Amino acid sequence: MTRVINLLYANLGLALAQAALTFVFYGSLVAYQAHGDPAAYGVFENTTWIRPVAVSLISLIYVGIARKLRSGSRATYIRVVVIAVVGSLGLVWGISTGQFPIWMEALMGAQAAVLVALFVAAMQPSVRAQIGKKAAA
Repeated sequence: MTRVINLLYANLGLALAQAALTFVFYGSLVAYQAHGDPAAYGVFENTTWIRPVAVSLISLIYVGIARKLRSGSRATYIRVVVIAVVGSLGLVWGISTGQFPIWMEALMGAQAAVLVALFVAAMQPSVRAQIGKKAAA
């Protein structure tokens, strides 16, 4: 279970690093995404900040997820598996769009690799055995 929680926090760390770098390099990131198109610049100027803000808010939830996972919560375990699958697929899709500079794609790739490792770790029989099932009513 410790490996799963460590990977969960590694994912969070990479996401927060990407969020911070997005704020730091906001102007150049928007310019890169717009490719010189003034109309596209306006769109990206309004939407580029959404991901880092969302990641920052979600980071507050991760501490609770880790705590509940340690206690053997089945619902939290399922949530972690869904985060790993959907998150890695979303990151791979984001990389495939070509809308991000190479430094951001590298961070996204690292985060996707951590999420795949999180999924593999969560699927281990030793981890699954620690997750309690609700008794049938």
